[in-house]
Amino acid sequence: MTISFHDVYFAYPDTPNKPVLNIPSWTVASREQVFVHGPSGCGKSTLLNLLSGILAPTQGELSVLGKRLDKMNYRQCDRFRANHIGYVFQQFNLIPYLNAVENVHLATHFSEHGKTSVKQEIEKLLAKLNISPDDWHKQSNKLSTGQQQRVAIARALINKPELLIADEPTSSLDQHNRDNFMSVLMSLITENNITLVFVSHDMSLSHYFKRIDALSEINSLERGR
Repeated sequence: MTISFHDVYFAYPDTPNKPVLNIPSWTVASREQVFVHGPSGCGKSTLLNLLSGILAPTQGELSVLGKRLDKMNYRQCDRFRANHIGYVFQQFNLIPYLNAVENVHLATHFSEHGKTSVKQEIEKLLAKLNISPDDWHKQSNKLSTGQQQRVAIARALINKPELLIADEPTSSLDQHNRDNFMSVLMSLITENNITLVFVSHDMSLSHYFKRIDALSEINSLERGR
């Protein structure tokens, strides 16, 4: 299993009596592509932050790629995330004054890839994502919305992650860019044998996935409401 939750419970430290998640059991197999849906405020981002090691469970066992994240300290989680997990954010989170190549290359500094030159890998990936070489050295804030999102995909994939997490990545895209984004993303996920957890409230995207999970079914707190 790529992901395994067992009796995972989470409450923020400043509101310990208001738990956000209580997940008795949830697993995702290697190379599976899972669409997790739910309304705003239901705990989707908290789930992803647990998956990526940004947050630690209040209690319970959480394994990702065979490693117990709940047993790691923050520094170990940071290293594990850099080497094994890619993340596509709702807002692109590109550094505006860096160009496309520099934004992607920045991700390699935090992983084992940073030890070797990856310039050719970055250019190959940008080309595969249909970003013209003429645009590789433009500041990211000079790129179109669609181009910025594809740079964000390149940044998430450059370290060859086994797991990719996508947090509402199409929410700021129009329909044309959204469809192009999903087409490119799903193609690259399949080509590189990556496990995908994709979170959104937009059910129109669910047809891209064979497995669709409602967070209300995963989270026992939601089932009890």
